[in-house]
Amino acid sequence: MSTRPCTALAATLLLVLAGCGTGGTGTPGPGPTQTVAAPVTAERTHPPAPAAPTPSWTPPELDLASLPVADPWAVLPRAVPDPDPGAVPSGQLVAPSTPAGAPLYDAPRGEAFALLPVAAYQGDTSYPVVAQEGDWYQVMLVVRRGLPSEVGPSGVNEATGWVWAGDVTTSTTDLRITATLGTGEVTLWRGQEVLARTVAGIGTPETPTPVTRTFVMSIYPDPNATYSRLFVTFGAHSPTLDQFSGGPAPIAIHAYPSHSGAISNGCLRIPADMLDAFAGVPLGTPVLITA
Repeated sequence: MSTRPCTALAATLLLVLAGCGTGGTGTPGPGPTQTVAAPVTAERTHPPAPAAPTPSWTPPELDLASLPVADPWAVLPRAVPDPDPGAVPSGQLVAPSTPAGAPLYDAPRGEAFALLPVAAYQGDTSYPVVAQEGDWYQVMLVVRRGLPSEVGPSGVNEATGWVWAGDVTTSTTDLRITATLGTGEVTLWRGQEVLARTVAGIGTPETPTPVTRTFVMSIYPDPNATYSRLFVTFGAHSPTLDQFSGGPAPIAIHAYPSHSGAISNGCLRIPADMLDAFAGVPLGTPVLITA
């Protein structure tokens, strides 16, 4: 496994996400709701986690350095498709228990196919759990299962893998972000309480915002993007673009002067005064995007 310098990673992905704001302004669509400011922002901490199951399996000897890293640059056809990508995430999370990361398996007690990193991009993240079998967790990933030009839009996102309880720590969150593309509405929830809600610009028909469940992979500033102080980046990628500005094409929430209608390359454009509410969530916060 080759080590990628942090500066190279930052330069590449910042260019990618800076492109989310380019393109035409489009025709603004009707605003379904008024922008609502959140009374409080979410803290970057997780509530206390339930105890992990007692491990009952002896892992094989693995050379972790030989496994491909499951980061945004990876294309991993062996990643397991999400069994229910339209379901609301449960709020259960896992994170690798050591700095080396955790092996990802294609099934409980199956074969290792990749390495789950502590930091998918900038900042340590947690990974939402979509299923559990005994002391095994199936988790969302930030990789692509294939490139759009090779597998089509439906084969890009919804990548998962299995991790063993002995390789991870667990936590929970009652925070989640939902985006309804039909109404152009993005909402931050804590349980059933709305913390923030706003209208948002979405992807064009040629570069649509993917309908899927994903999670917040990274939150960071981009000095090259004057239109948004921060980018709240998801683990889901554009379903139609193989690359953007020479790198992968993850989507994000970011500020933009125009923020209504089908106007973006897949990102969710929101008013600048709403950005802090969504940028206050912890990494790993589940996201559900529906039509």
